Amino acid sequence: MTIRRFLSAIERLKHCWSIGVLSLFLTAGCNQEIKSDTDLEIISVDLSQSRSGKLSEFFEPNIEYIWLEDDSEDDAQLSFEVGKILFHEARIYTLDLYGCNCIQIFDKSGRYLSKLKAYGEGPGEYLEFNDLTFHDGELVLLGVYPRKIMRFSPEGSFLREEYVQEMVRSGIYNERDGRFYHFAPTRDPGDTFVKNFDATGKDTLKAFPYDPNRFYLDLSGRGYFQKSMDNLYFGMATWDTIYQVQAGNFKPKLVFDYGKYAQDLDELKQLDESEQLDYINKRSKLFFRGNYLISENQLYTHLVHQRKGYTVFYDRKQKKNHIIEERLIDDIHGGHNPFSIIYHFEQGKVGLKIPGKTLYRELTEKKTSMGSKKFDHWAKNEGKALTAIALKAKDSENPVLIVYGLK
Repeated sequence: MTIRRFLSAIERLKHCWSIGVLSLFLTAGCNQEIKSDTDLEIISVDLSQSRSGKLSEFFEPNIEYIWLEDDSEDDAQLSFEVGKILFHEARIYTLDLYGCNCIQIFDKSGRYLSKLKAYGEGPGEYLEFNDLTFHDGELVLLGVYPRKIMRFSPEGSFLREEYVQEMVRSGIYNERDGRFYHFAPTRDPGDTFVKNFDATGKDTLKAFPYDPNRFYLDLSGRGYFQKSMDNLYFGMATWDTIYQVQAGNFKPKLVFDYGKYAQDLDELKQLDESEQLDYINKRSKLFFRGNYLISENQLYTHLVHQRKGYTVFYDRKQKKNHIIEERLIDDIHGGHNPFSIIYHFEQGKVGLKIPGKTLYRELTEKKTSMGSKKFDHWAKNEGKALTAIALKAKDSENPVLIVYGLK
């Protein structure tokens, strides 16, 4: 990396720290060290280098299909907007805040088991919540109102709760350093976006104070913390930097450089809220939207430039960037071509969801375009798993999970 590019990257890391020779330290409002060195990974996004792309370039040569089955007797229909889907041991947990305001629990084959629904104002109940994570085998609800952290068994039985003074929107427990990391939006100049503490709830550290001169998007933050096999990372919408996290410290690790395609965030800041939304949806240039997936080998994110979508895969080993236009082509099974991949299901497994009815409609359209003879051969061979699940879920609004293995 040239000195000019390194200094350019450092210049974008303007949150709450001052620059030293090889390290940056948090100042007012922060009480933990943010370290940096020349080990930054610069991701240059030049849209003139975009191309079409195939799934096999970036994912293992196997795809799983899991239909989260309906159970009309127990109202197991999921809303379209499922905020989070986690695989944990033998179960699948879905965070459904727009339908049942609950967590629905399925086995790994997609069979409905039960739900965690405790709506109310009393002990063991919530009026709303925002996120779920796991700690010591217990399911933990975060972003709860009234303001508390609630713990349940993996089956969904209430265990205990703890009232908290500070707001928590989302978070994660990092087994490697034994610390909880919490995110909460703020507009208080004396407050910080991130707080973390040890498993006892003590040794609280804070990072990233609110800066009234910056532009922020008020998003859930559920995807801001991401785990790879070896590390925990933090990336926040509208920031160009993803941080590697360890023992309460945040180290700038990956930095996006959009060049001439970058969105001027000061331009967004000058718009009112309704104008901002319209601009972002229709006219904005490139900026990090807080959705990413990461492993030791690659980083994935989805970007939008003036309504056109781009998938970015950064090969961390080869230091090479791939910018894919629109959808990825399924050259593995010849099935669904994904537009974006938004869920981190578990270590090494990511993917998306698609309503059963929609997947079945794609199947019938494929049969029409291929012709019966070619379709029958495909459906019995490379398309066998997809065809079987689409036929099962053909009348269902519940999603089919399409699961990819990271290379």
